[in-house]
Amino acid sequence: MKFREIRTLLGECLRHQPGRTWLLLVLTPLGAITPALTALGLQWIVDGVLTGDRRQVVAGAVCAATAGAFVLAGSRVVQVQTGLVGSEVGTVLDRRIMRWCATIPTTAHLEDTESLRRIEQIRGLGPRTVTFGLSGLSVAQSGLWLVITTVLLAGVHPVLLALPLFAVPSILLTRTTSRRTEAARAETAERNRAEQHLFALVTEANSAKELRLGASGAHAAGLARRLREERAAIMWRATLAVGGLTLAGSLVFVAAFLGALFLTARLALSGTVSPGALLLVATLGGQIRGQLELLTEALTRTGRGLTMTGHYLWLRGLYEASGSGVRTPPDRLRDGITLTGVDFSYGGPPVLRGIDLHLPAGATVALVGDHGSGKTTLVKLLCGFHRPTGGTLTVDGTPLADLGPEAWRERVTSAFQDFSRFPFLAREAVGVGDLPRIGEIGRAAEKGGAAQVFARLPEGGETRLGKALGDGVELSGGQWQKIALSRAFMRPAPLLAVLDEPTAALDAASEYEVYQRYAEAAREWQRATGGITLLVSHRFATIRMADLIVVLDGGRIIECGTHADLVALDGRYAHLYDLQASAYR
Repeated sequence: MKFREIRTLLGECLRHQPGRTWLLLVLTPLGAITPALTALGLQWIVDGVLTGDRRQVVAGAVCAATAGAFVLAGSRVVQVQTGLVGSEVGTVLDRRIMRWCATIPTTAHLEDTESLRRIEQIRGLGPRTVTFGLSGLSVAQSGLWLVITTVLLAGVHPVLLALPLFAVPSILLTRTTSRRTEAARAETAERNRAEQHLFALVTEANSAKELRLGASGAHAAGLARRLREERAAIMWRATLAVGGLTLAGSLVFVAAFLGALFLTARLALSGTVSPGALLLVATLGGQIRGQLELLTEALTRTGRGLTMTGHYLWLRGLYEASGSGVRTPPDRLRDGITLTGVDFSYGGPPVLRGIDLHLPAGATVALVGDHGSGKTTLVKLLCGFHRPTGGTLTVDGTPLADLGPEAWRERVTSAFQDFSRFPFLAREAVGVGDLPRIGEIGRAAEKGGAAQVFARLPEGGETRLGKALGDGVELSGGQWQKIALSRAFMRPAPLLAVLDEPTAALDAASEYEVYQRYAEAAREWQRATGGITLLVSHRFATIRMADLIVVLDGGRIIECGTHADLVALDGRYAHLYDLQASAYR
């Protein structure tokens, strides 16, 4: 049993919907008693009619009518209250899941297939998770009813005690089918996510250009169709297996039920039991089959709900573990950032190997290397998006893992080549670079070039960008990049500024202007905080201005020094520099 998941779900329901949850807990045992009262009432009516006992007939009628009314009204109340609890509590879970996914300081879970599969199975499904989990009350109700039924059947004849036992194979097979269904869902989750990604790909304007020119739209649609067919085939096989096992369990019980009716009929004919006992056994036997179907469904839904709750707890644990650091970064860097024997792997071969590097306070450092050399991974480690799998990374002697993730993020600013195109108001798309200062974007907009973009928009900074959240204005690649560059200027005193190919979409004149502004900002950050500017670029005219140039190859540092030092070394850097310089001769 998944006691931790059960405790979590019940605790959340009692915390956020105590009244409705207690009502469900009270109705559960009552729902188990009423079917048995119906059977008893029918027995009393038959026996009262045959013996002429009017009082027994009235008592039976009242008992059966009351039980029947409660079954109808109670089941409706349970259904409505379960839906309300699921909706309210599930919404709370959805908000948490969204917040955790958005604020976990590391991004490893977003680059791991297994983690994405688990997130996919709970994304936006909070109400379903709670509703499925509450099906456990139906399981408890059916179990209690089975106990009451066993007692009543034993009163007719001890042999009938065996009748509920014939439900055991069906229950065991139900658990097997539940696991098979869940396994099939898990197996198809990645295909479902990939299909949704392909659908987004063929419906987004940015990718539509290449799909049209390459005549590859049909290919993408074909991939999506293949994924959908594979998912359907897996679920169909699971459905056939589940159906076969369910049928086998049902046949076992039906055979036992017919034997119970035959035995009771013989007892009634011999006068050992009253004629009403036959109706009692028939009613209870029929209810066993119906209750068994409810139990089967409840077990399946409960298993699904508890599995989803397990994914929720996994995400919560990931969030809590990621925020273990509590120390605050220094107001000013005195020494700098140091990596000692740092290794990193995404789960396969190492991407970084034995990195020993010191980034001096106030320095501008450039990373150079071919694609796949480890530059981006090193940037992710410095930003705190990933933790080293080996070695240490310290900030002024303090391990980065000991610093509070949010506190460190507040002292880091960045501009990436693969920048985000936030569909916000134009001023908001800049202001989210430092949310507490979202109302003070003027200086950042001027430095990054967003002010020029605002001037061309119909409503200036109040213009909605993109189409995702409404009928907004679409920008060119260069305009989007100026918005992203301006975000990087929002933080006035960072300890680390990362510029990862930040001008790839700009023309030469705009690029030169941006780098001049960054150079000016770097000097300001150096004076104010001893801040480090980390530059990743393939343009050596920009790289040569750095105080320290680090050359990576195959996840290792192969050269390190100033531009003059590395040119004189006549190694990898000098070769790359000569190749690029020769294109301008």
